[in-house]
Amino acid sequence: MDIRDNNRANQIPLDPQYVKGVKLIDVDSTLAEYMTTVIIPDVEENNQKVKVPLLYGNAERWANARKSGYLRDQRGKIQIPLVMFKRNSIERDASLQHFREQLSMPSYQKYSKRNRYEKFSLQTGAKPSYEIYNVRVPAYVTVTYEVMIWTSFTEHMNKIVEAFQYASDRYWGEKDGYKFRTRIDSFDNQQEVGEGSERIIRTTFTMVTNAYLLPETFNEKPVTQKRFSQKKIVFGVETDVNSELFTNPLLYNDYAQVVDFIATRGSQLATLVDQFNVKLTNVKAPPIPTDLIGVFDPNDRFRVYINGALQPASSYTFEYVGANNELIFTFPSSLFGGVGLDENDEIAITGKFEELWKQ
Repeated sequence: MDIRDNNRANQIPLDPQYVKGVKLIDVDSTLAEYMTTVIIPDVEENNQKVKVPLLYGNAERWANARKSGYLRDQRGKIQIPLVMFKRNSIERDASLQHFREQLSMPSYQKYSKRNRYEKFSLQTGAKPSYEIYNVRVPAYVTVTYEVMIWTSFTEHMNKIVEAFQYASDRYWGEKDGYKFRTRIDSFDNQQEVGEGSERIIRTTFTMVTNAYLLPETFNEKPVTQKRFSQKKIVFGVETDVNSELFTNPLLYNDYAQVVDFIATRGSQLATLVDQFNVKLTNVKAPPIPTDLIGVFDPNDRFRVYINGALQPASSYTFEYVGANNELIFTFPSSLFGGVGLDENDEIAITGKFEELWKQ
């Protein structure tokens, strides 16, 4: 079964900075950078500060260091002082396991190019659209490293070991980059005499790092997916006016007043009462349902046309007389310059009322 999403609407391109995952090389380089810039101190030789180099122990370097007890440079000189490390093992962190396929961590970016200023958005009540990046939960692992340190003097070795011990049980990494919790349990110190009667002090220890791994893609799908938040959400219920096609009676019962009010629409020519009042007869005006109070604008309840001209809602008042099934509309005298209405005027009214003679 093909589980790939072929919906083009969901295929939103990602910027390169959001595609990169978390690889083993990222864990190694993060720890190396932190050891170089933060932990490993400078040592003093002949009244001069000497930077202690850090090397990654590939197979050849580590084998030579184990065999000889030290490491030589290209000119054959023993490299002292020196710190070298290598990755020994990767184990699954059993304390942080989960269903990674079903979980993701959302990250929001409020600024988006889609949020351009326009008056239309203000008129429709649309909100800014945020960029949302859903990142799959990574695989949590425990990575073990072995570190060897060489110095010529015990004083230098003490200074380096103290710095590593103080950095134990901390999160190693950059301020705005990766951070991994690293623990050091014990140090093994040895003193040796190399060729030419050169004294070598060596210390070895093991680092245990809690890290996480996240590939760029899995099953040919990116682990980071981009989407945009909704600018406007509109809730509604669809139904037939006679409720004959409503397939869920329970839902209709819950929203019967709302559905009936929305479906109500009447149209009638008004009868002249006097020069400032007209009425609709044999009608029923249902009240605004509680669920629509504050949502439905009462000014949109009726449309009043006098001789074909739409009158604003502020130009009249209305009263429903339930005993007589009448809707009475009153117009101020100032609307007609004091002349008022007469029998030659046509007043047509549409809106939220029922014409009882049609029932």
